Formats: sequence, structure tokens, C-alpha cells
Amino acid sequence: MKINSKINKRVNESVAECRRVITEATIELLKSIGAEDGQETSFENTLILFQSKGNTTETIVCNMITYNEICSNPYLIVRQGDSYHSSYFLSIGSLFAIYDAVRAVVRSK
Repeated sequence: MKINSKINKRVNESVAECRRVITEATIELLKSIGAEDGQETSFENTLILFQSKGNTTETIVCNMITYNEICSNPYLIVRQGDSYHSSYFLSIGSLFAIYDAVRAVVRSK
């Protein structure tokens, strides 16, 4: 059975909107504690994220976050040591976990 392309289009647009909203909300939380564009902020605890794509699972460990608003599409970067990960390549679940971790940082200040 052929799937109506309008359904796929709506889902893709909704996923993109969800990613944008979570990213922007996380940036606003970082700003509320005085973090500036490009300035790193530490999480209270090391954050471990799991992402699945197809038959593979990726584990991302991070303890720092920064953001960039200069470009037309603001984004986040999380890192641990020399391992950097951009919000463009993180799942919605990972973005939400990052949002929760930043919320914990904001609440503790």
C-alpha cells in the first residue's frame, strides 16, 4: 500500500519543529544562568546518551554544553574531552535529556 506523501511531510515537519523548540528552550535556559554564545557550561553530572540508528547503537558521554546562535539555525554542542556532538545529529530523545540536564543546572543556581 502506498503511503500518502502528505502524512510523511506532516511528520517530518513536526519532528523538525520539535527539534527547533527543544534546542531554543535549552539555549534560553543557558542564557538564564549567564552563559554566552560559545561559552561552555558544565552539567551537574556526566550525561550518558544512547541513540539507535538502524542496527547500530551509539553511546555519547558528555559533561559540557555550549550553544551557537550566530547562524540562522541555532544549535547546541555537547562534549567530553575531544569528543564533540552537535544537536543537528542528536535524536529528539537525546535533545530532551540534554534539556533536562540543563534544567537541573539552572535549578541548582
